[in-house]
Amino acid sequence: MNFITQVTISIVLYFVARISIKRSSSLYIASIIATLSYILMYLFLYQSITLLPTIHFLVTGLSLIVLFISYYEIVLLERNVRKIKLGLFENAESFPIERSYKLVFNILGVGLLFLSLALISGFAIQSIFTNNLIIKTTFTIIAWFIYLITLIGIKFLNFPIKYATRGLFISMWAVLFAYLANSYLIYN
Repeated sequence: MNFITQVTISIVLYFVARISIKRSSSLYIASIIATLSYILMYLFLYQSITLLPTIHFLVTGLSLIVLFISYYEIVLLERNVRKIKLGLFENAESFPIERSYKLVFNILGVGLLFLSLALISGFAIQSIFTNNLIIKTTFTIIAWFIYLITLIGIKFLNFPIKYATRGLFISMWAVLFAYLANSYLIYN
């Protein structure tokens, strides 16, 4: 089972848990399930574990998982805010907007931390830059930069959620393209 498959399974487990658990703590429970499933799959499937590559693949996978989680939570937040703006108040009491904004901001911070650690550990384990590594590094740095701008924009510049959603969507696809292009160049 390859890296992208492990991340995809973990993200699917997140969505299944997030949708099926009907408690206010479903985000935390689903996030823990997704991260633990990825870590356990990685440690179980790879027999030769060395410290730096293991750290790199773990934080890279976790950054992708958190990127998907933050994108989903921002889309969910935007949908709920739109409903409230349209006057659909059926669940307005159970949806604290300020708490949701803070939660999304914390998720973005964790995602940026994991993506930063993935970049640092990636640079630490590679000394020779090949074509596939240059492509992967370039798109990961682009994703990191967009992620950072989104985080700073939400915190200090009061970016509207639609810009955060777009930024995270572009960042998510940049990271995915980096790893899919890397897999394509390695196997072809």
